[in-house]
Amino acid sequence: MDINNLLAFIEVADKRSFSKSAETLNLTQPAVSKRIASLESELSSRLFDRVGRKVHLTEAGKVLLPSALKINSEVNRIESEICNLGKEVRGKLSIGVAEHISVDRLALLLKGFREAYSEVEIDLQFTGSQETLDDVENGILDMGLCSILGSGKEDKIHPRLRDIEVWSDKLRIAVEKNHPLASNEYVSIPQLASFPAILPREYSAVRKSIDNAMVSRQVEAMVSLEATDFHTIRSMAAIGLGWACLPECEVDDSLVVLNVTELNINHSVALVRNPDRSMSRAAQAFVDTLPVS
Repeated sequence: MDINNLLAFIEVADKRSFSKSAETLNLTQPAVSKRIASLESELSSRLFDRVGRKVHLTEAGKVLLPSALKINSEVNRIESEICNLGKEVRGKLSIGVAEHISVDRLALLLKGFREAYSEVEIDLQFTGSQETLDDVENGILDMGLCSILGSGKEDKIHPRLRDIEVWSDKLRIAVEKNHPLASNEYVSIPQLASFPAILPREYSAVRKSIDNAMVSRQVEAMVSLEATDFHTIRSMAAIGLGWACLPECEVDDSLVVLNVTELNINHSVALVRNPDRSMSRAAQAFVDTLPVS
């Protein structure tokens, strides 16, 4: 079975598009179609249904996908191990980045590593927290960055994964400068609940923190908008669509921080990895550059 055909299959299954997969693989669309056709011929099974412009996995495709991902992961591991035979730190480093990770913090983290190890190919996969954890556990990713409640030094993210706290910020409630609460010396949770809020999705660690705080005061947040990243939340709050809950590092001059004494929550981010998977030189170098205490 040709590994290049499997890679094409994985890309099409992920992108649900032959044209987008062709761009990722630096191939023409006919070349991708030919690889899929070759794989289908070899397996004597149709792997995709093409309905109009949409592409869907068939039952055979759904059966093949988990094995294809594992094969690709093993090939990447072998390539990394062979690269590790030399003295230089090189190879591919795959990192899952869960939603609601500060992209500014992430950029600073990667900048220092990139400058020190320019030969390493950094592959970032932006996914949901659970998907990141699953991919790290299954060996598809070298490691992941996930948001957690409280401090990573105290809370275990996953029973089978090892985690290291990378950074932690206080969560702040912020509003635009003309918001009715902006001039208040103190703001209570019930007061917050009476105004529209812009919050992360329900499954995120930040959202769970806010919801727990609201429940403790027997109120519920009036959510007017949900977003998957802090930049969107901050931008929407800055134009007056509602109050926002942001890590301190994400609050800028366009917002006013409210003094909500009833809220004292940290937003922590931890790096997770599978202790059963051998670390490449690139992965070890990345861990060694982390600004952990």
